[in-house]
Amino acid sequence: MGMTRFLTLALLALALFAHGETAQKKSSSPDKENVKEGPSTDGPPVAAVSSIEETDIQGFEHYAPQIQELIRQSLALTKLNLTYTFGSADPKNGGMDCSGAIFFVLSDFGFKGVPRQSNEMAGWVKEKTLLHRVEKADSLSHPEFSSLQPGNLLFWSGTYEAGPREIPVTHVMLYLGKLKKSGKHVVFGASDGRAYQGKRRTGVSVFDFSLPRSTSSATFYGYGMIPGVGKIEVKEKSVEPVVVAEKTEPKPAPVKPQETAKAQSAPVTKTASESKEKPPEPKMAATTVKEEVRPAIPVEKKPAPITAKAEPPPVKKTEAKTVAAKPAATAKPATAKPKSSAPAKSTSSKPKVVAKRKPAPPPPTPLERARQATTSFFKDVRKNFP
Repeated sequence: MGMTRFLTLALLALALFAHGETAQKKSSSPDKENVKEGPSTDGPPVAAVSSIEETDIQGFEHYAPQIQELIRQSLALTKLNLTYTFGSADPKNGGMDCSGAIFFVLSDFGFKGVPRQSNEMAGWVKEKTLLHRVEKADSLSHPEFSSLQPGNLLFWSGTYEAGPREIPVTHVMLYLGKLKKSGKHVVFGASDGRAYQGKRRTGVSVFDFSLPRSTSSATFYGYGMIPGVGKIEVKEKSVEPVVVAEKTEPKPAPVKPQETAKAQSAPVTKTASESKEKPPEPKMAATTVKEEVRPAIPVEKKPAPITAKAEPPPVKKTEAKTVAAKPAATAKPATAKPKSSAPAKSTSSKPKVVAKRKPAPPPPTPLERARQATTSFFKDVRKNFP
């Protein structure tokens, strides 16, 4: 009897042990939705990462310059074969967790005041920019994702038990955009279990952006722009005022030569006016600077037309020929009087004065009188010497 009892007890113990192992195997079987993005006790992790080039992203050349550089630095980390290491925010440790990877990229890029935990990052975006909540969307084509842009931070909740938090966010990643070949949305971050093109990835990698299933404990919480993106653009535009200052300087340059030209022309008119008589005003001198040279030439040409006008007396010659004796007698007193009178002296003296005053315009009345006297003199001479 003792042996039978012992055998039955041994059989019961074996049955209970076998049942416990099967239960453990079922509970530890890998589930595609059971993504590990929190504390892990499975031993040292192994990296299995994926990476892409910036040229693989649709419209990358049209991204803002600071977003382009941010994505370049993020993709550079995916090529270092970094593992998913909970609590690490430094690639020198061989790996980083989700918030650690985002914290390192943003801090290294130059953003200030970046929080360390994912829930604090969600509060940072909510306070500084705008946090778009997603509650009803079941796909990325839903209107709740209409404001999604490359460079946005993506937030999940319920990825692991983290205790009560004011903002229930437990996971964060960076949105990269769409792939040129497939058109699928891709993200950057650190995870243990998310997939890229159907393959499970572990570490700091590129992943497919997909929403959790309705049966999963995790949910997508929201997204938003990184605070401080606009401040980086202001620093790059601060160089523009220097270019504007250089463009405004050449404008007054053409004005100065005009003033100098006027200044140079003014003294020329003054010297010309000073050489002349005092009566002409400076205004007249400025206008007659060019005219003074022109009348000097026609002064010598004018006597010819004037003598032509004074030559009509040949008609009087015919009259004089009819009476030859009388004019001869009358001519002598006429010639004698002008010699003794002032006009005869004016003919001999005035040409000398005119020769001295060539630059100045001669008075009109004395010239006419002198010309009349000379014409009458030559007429008398011709009458005396037929």
